[in-house]
Amino acid sequence: MENKNLIDKAIGFIQKNSKENLSLQSIAENAGFSLTYFDSVFKRHTGYSPVEYSRIYKLTRSALELRRTQRTVLDIALDYGYASPESFTRAFKSFYSLTPSEYREKYKRAAVNWHDLSGKISISRFRRIFPELAASDVDSALDYCFTHNPLKYAEDIIGMTVAESEILTLGDPELLKHFVYVSDYNSVDPAVMLVCENEADALSYLKLFSRVPEMRFSIRRTVDSVWELFDGEAARLGLTCRCGYDMIYAGKSGDVPDNNGMTARLLTENDMASIKVFKQNGGCGDCHVRAISVHFEGKGNCGMMPMGVFKDGELVCLAMPTLEKVRELEKYDIGAIFCIGKGRNEKIADIMWHFAIDACARENAVIGNANAEADDSPIGVSASERAGLVKVAENRSYGK
Repeated sequence: MENKNLIDKAIGFIQKNSKENLSLQSIAENAGFSLTYFDSVFKRHTGYSPVEYSRIYKLTRSALELRRTQRTVLDIALDYGYASPESFTRAFKSFYSLTPSEYREKYKRAAVNWHDLSGKISISRFRRIFPELAASDVDSALDYCFTHNPLKYAEDIIGMTVAESEILTLGDPELLKHFVYVSDYNSVDPAVMLVCENEADALSYLKLFSRVPEMRFSIRRTVDSVWELFDGEAARLGLTCRCGYDMIYAGKSGDVPDNNGMTARLLTENDMASIKVFKQNGGCGDCHVRAISVHFEGKGNCGMMPMGVFKDGELVCLAMPTLEKVRELEKYDIGAIFCIGKGRNEKIADIMWHFAIDACARENAVIGNANAEADDSPIGVSASERAGLVKVAENRSYGK
């Protein structure tokens, strides 16, 4: 906890001096850390080195200026410590995939509501129920997640972009300090996720949501956080809570355990017959076979990496890690590990886990398991921890 307080102090120092070119030494000294220890402990807490965090915070603040003011790109670049507009443009485009001028032009145009175009109605209904919520934009929400903790909010970073979510807040829509993102999956009720670091702010949303008897929502909290007031109020309102964990692999590529004659390898189109037999034996569903087939045809997610464990020539375990890329975050989600038969075969699942980690780590991407829960699952909490994953967030889902 002491380290967390010092890291928070360092983050505050960086944010208050966002227009300065801070050195690692100056940040460490202000926080009260020794230089040799500071870099690694800061990265464990935030996913970034201090200097990387300072760079990204500068870019998110400069993006806000591009959206809110008419200041020239040159003035903004110099104000945030860049030697020239060219160096600022290179850094900005690397992070946002747009030049500063293109980014400003994007926000000058009238926003088109994707949900209105698609004819979906659940998000519009949500907004009518809660007129207090002001609309923001995904870029602002991503800025929040990247400058708070990209590892903790990795699933939110991906979810907001993949699902084309609506960003809504009780606060300032331009300078987000907390928000909900609402995603429409062709269902009557939208998926609602509250993103908030402060218990007091979260309580205001809980009070708002309590107006709807069947309201369901989720919130991602730091694993060691204690929100007694929030949990007590949720219980008083009769909300039940389902808990899971977002887990991230924090190590390096490692050895696959002794396989006792079993072979783990990447799958190819030539393995489709074995995959179909695996499905017929109850190993996975039709949708998984179709997804792998589409991937091999080059029409699906190019970041998928199908892999399996074979025993005596038979496919006995299947995994299909999928790569998601948002700004500087590259994350392989080990979304499922399938084994034939009821219950779990720890040995086979562990071989699959370690092979998946080894293969994905070679791509220099973050490796994660979203919302691990049951320990009797090959991707549950215990299996994830045996493979070296650590809990970065507790995912709490509330509802009646």
